[in-house]
Amino acid sequence: MLEAKYTSETPLSHRKDYGQFFTPAPVARLMAEWVLKDNPKTLLDPAFGLGVFYDEIKKIKPGNHILFTGYEIDKRILNYYGADNDHSDLTVINNDYLESDMGAYDGIICNPPYMRFQKFLNRHKVLSTIEEKTKKKLVGYSNISSVFLVKAMQELNHNGRMAFIMPFEFFNTGYGKEIKKNLLEERLLKQIIIFSNEKDIFPDATTTICILLCRKDHKEDSVKITSIENKSEIDNLHDINDFCQHVIKYSDLPYNKKWTPIISALYSSHKIPEDFCNISLYGAFKRGIATGANGFFALTKSRIKEFQLGENNICKCITKSQQIRKPVFTEDDFTELYNDDKPVYCLDVKDHNSPSVRNYIKTGEHSEMHKRYLTKTRNPWYKIEHRHPAPILFGVFNRGRLKVVRNYSEAINFTCFHSFYPNLFGAENINKLFAYFLSDRGQAIIKMNKRSYGNKLDKLEPGDLNDCLCPNQKQMKTLTEQEAANVIETAKSDEEAAIHKSNELVDKI
Repeated sequence: MLEAKYTSETPLSHRKDYGQFFTPAPVARLMAEWVLKDNPKTLLDPAFGLGVFYDEIKKIKPGNHILFTGYEIDKRILNYYGADNDHSDLTVINNDYLESDMGAYDGIICNPPYMRFQKFLNRHKVLSTIEEKTKKKLVGYSNISSVFLVKAMQELNHNGRMAFIMPFEFFNTGYGKEIKKNLLEERLLKQIIIFSNEKDIFPDATTTICILLCRKDHKEDSVKITSIENKSEIDNLHDINDFCQHVIKYSDLPYNKKWTPIISALYSSHKIPEDFCNISLYGAFKRGIATGANGFFALTKSRIKEFQLGENNICKCITKSQQIRKPVFTEDDFTELYNDDKPVYCLDVKDHNSPSVRNYIKTGEHSEMHKRYLTKTRNPWYKIEHRHPAPILFGVFNRGRLKVVRNYSEAINFTCFHSFYPNLFGAENINKLFAYFLSDRGQAIIKMNKRSYGNKLDKLEPGDLNDCLCPNQKQMKTLTEQEAANVIETAKSDEEAAIHKSNELVDKI
């Protein structure tokens, strides 16, 4: 197997630099069958890699002479495939697809590189070039896979078909709005394939993925939604076009809304009441403090004593997610961490002329902390953002249950948690909100806005949380403050029992 040989002989760092993860042959065949339906004469693969799509197409239609063009920037991977061999119908161009001239193809099939666009040193030049060629604004695009898709959509001929692997999270992103708008306005999108167990099918993927099946026939269709459970389901498929669990009208997929909650709701037993409101009605989630050098800013009891920093130049701070292991965090919990010499203070300089403070700052400068990406933009470089302790903390990354904490301490927090700052409405409902966040139904509804990565790792940005739905003010009044307080009191010693109580409260709503 070429993949096994390439993977074993190629450093992981190299594969990450090029955003390489491989398409399993059964998935490649499924995509190839879609693209071949209208007997294309020309096909494009913008990220050729080890040529799995070309190989599957030759197996499906061995006698047909289809002109196949591939782009591949990495010469190393091309050497493994042997693209210089005699393939009369194959042209592989060792160049960056994003810098190539616009083409026109009957079919396009692609597993684009998955990486943040900021990693490309010449990204500004590439973006401006593609904007000029496609007449599409690409400001704010954060992943290179989306830029591949934008260019490819413009190169598809009338009645042409396209199959594209994409990170599922792009349905929720700001830059994804324009892509979704184009998919709908051009009547391109015909089917979305999601994978309920991506590790079974894509063991190398670093994010939850989906497949977009498109056809440029300009017909207003509904979008088929297909969930695939495992490899055997793919093997038994005769026609992916006939296999779907749900159909959604274009009008039910507004481009300016997040699509993940819409799609997830189709497969969820947890239905959202229509009169629920956005969490933002009660306040706002904000990210934690980004220091740019946590190892320097996070302070233990012994380090504070060693450098004699003094109470005026430090503040209480949760610096790591694992420092909080229970749903309720108190001052006693903080004191216990401090006495165990955990880094639960943050440098917060007030006395800039203190000799001990200056000495500690010099140690940071000796380690070039002041030259890091974030620190070099601040004046002075060791200044941190001003924050108040938040009454509710939410874990940024989660596997399984979402980590929600009722914070009674005076500690602020680093970016390991998002902080919820209530307004007047939220302040009077803070305990009820916590009970909702802790409940199974509340978590299921919130997870509809998540961004999924590989190996069941989920992420929620502050904006994702603020857009989540929760009971409105009238519904909150059906719960008593004492009931919510009982949930919190129980959570101090028994999380499972607290979840059970919170479920009972939410079920009332």
